[in-house]
Amino acid sequence: MVIHTKMGVYMKNIYYVLIMLSFAGCSIDNYDMPNATLSGKVLDNVTNEMVQNGGVNSGTIIQIFEGNSKQPILSTSYPDGHFINATLFNGMYRVWAVGPFRMTQDTINVTVSGNTQLDIKVLPNVRLKANIVSFQNGTATINVQYEKVHSNETLVRIGVVASTYNNPNVTTFAGGKIVEQNVASEGLTSGTRTMTITGLVQGKKYYFRALARSNAAGNLYNYSETFTNQGK
Repeated sequence: MVIHTKMGVYMKNIYYVLIMLSFAGCSIDNYDMPNATLSGKVLDNVTNEMVQNGGVNSGTIIQIFEGNSKQPILSTSYPDGHFINATLFNGMYRVWAVGPFRMTQDTINVTVSGNTQLDIKVLPNVRLKANIVSFQNGTATINVQYEKVHSNETLVRIGVVASTYNNPNVTTFAGGKIVEQNVASEGLTSGTRTMTITGLVQGKKYYFRALARSNAAGNLYNYSETFTNQGK
């Protein structure tokens, strides 16, 4: 009986210790969740249009620095140029964008409170517009209008990418194809180029984007807005 009594006391003490640890754990984990959102657009400072990019795997990165921190919170931009980060606390932040462009100002200081909007003005490396001329027998003919923006850069690649999924880029174009031309030796500044993509399936809907890059650091591509062979 004595042995059982001591064992009962021993087990009871363990039980109380576990309860204390449980309450302590709840106290430690009881912190505020992020309650603020920073969202906005990366805009061409001249045309005021959103600067298209490659998206999650090859697009614009928004660097968000809290206070005096040197370690950024990283947010990717959507292919059309808008971004959103809903994991912030209210407070002072510094914002910098990295992509196929040059920012028109130094690091942006912003006070984030609740839902805060911020537009980032840049000058893209290449401006692009494109439209489909024809789609016959599985061949797409596309006009690409290009403009190299920075005089000290060289336009090195122009192309078109097609996919059966929206917003294709140079690395992601499932069900489609990509055509690129090396134009580094041509000294191009602006103009129009007609390009064709063959081997597509007649009657199937494809998403197209023109693409181009300069010799700027990072080898990042600029893109046109997405368009299709079947209208919107």
